[in-house]
Amino acid sequence: MVQVDVFWGYGWGASLAAAAGRPLARAEQPLSTRYFVSALIFLSLFWAPTGMLLLLRHPSWETMQAAASLSSMSEWLILGFGITNITQGMLGFWVGQRLLASGGRYLAQLNWIAGYFGMFFILLYGWDGLGYDRFLYDRDLLPGSPAWTPGAATVAGGGVGPALWHFLGSGVAQTLYIDGLYLLPPFFFLACRYAKQSYLSLPASERTAVPAPKNPSLILRYLGGVFLVGFGGAAFCAAVVRGVAYLLGVGDHIERGLGHLPAQTTQHILSYFLGLPLGLSLLWFTLLRPGRLVQRYLRPLWQVA
Repeated sequence: MVQVDVFWGYGWGASLAAAAGRPLARAEQPLSTRYFVSALIFLSLFWAPTGMLLLLRHPSWETMQAAASLSSMSEWLILGFGITNITQGMLGFWVGQRLLASGGRYLAQLNWIAGYFGMFFILLYGWDGLGYDRFLYDRDLLPGSPAWTPGAATVAGGGVGPALWHFLGSGVAQTLYIDGLYLLPPFFFLACRYAKQSYLSLPASERTAVPAPKNPSLILRYLGGVFLVGFGGAAFCAAVVRGVAYLLGVGDHIERGLGHLPAQTTQHILSYFLGLPLGLSLLWFTLLRPGRLVQRYLRPLWQVA
């Protein structure tokens, strides 16, 4: 989706930087290394085309139901979407490299997880509390399907569970499957190759104390970071923001969106400024800070970095 791909692209670039580890950290000109060149090729030839395919085939869904069709979108928005898919990945890579160079191997892992956190938070909650409903509505499922309205996916579909099941067989989902088959193999090839090169760069005396990286383990740990930490953290913060909104008097988002309840726009915006810092602080002190569960879980990734 246009609104989330800037975070997802950041996560791709940051992931590849974290995987490159020590050799990238020691590079005098990190943006001239083969790691950055390979990351840029991946972003340009694999990541960016998948987003453009979704935009061409499913413009309403790819814009989180903000655009009725491709022709209704500004040319500059489409150009910007194509450009930021690459530049955000470059930014994530650069930040990751700077963290590695300063000795922040664990922070470099949290850097790519932050990209996934931003992506999932928008998908789940978004700017109106209805990101999940926008995500699950496929206007292209049937010719002439009506434009999205609040609750069109979950209320009309019998709830989140049935709507999700229905979505898994939709045209959007089929395009996502194609994107995954095109995108994931080269990414995991690069990430695992980088991690092994980083491990081999360790002095022999240190290498004996660190388990040699194995592709299945690296991939599973990475996916755990994406879904357990990134998605789980975003879901938790979305719940915290929603709870704060309730305390501020913001009613049901679907009813607000349909105009059945007062918009309470000021209180709704305030809930983000209060709820997100609160949720992130709770996550940091309970799970994320050094020595806590997430660092131990990600140890096989940052030890070889």
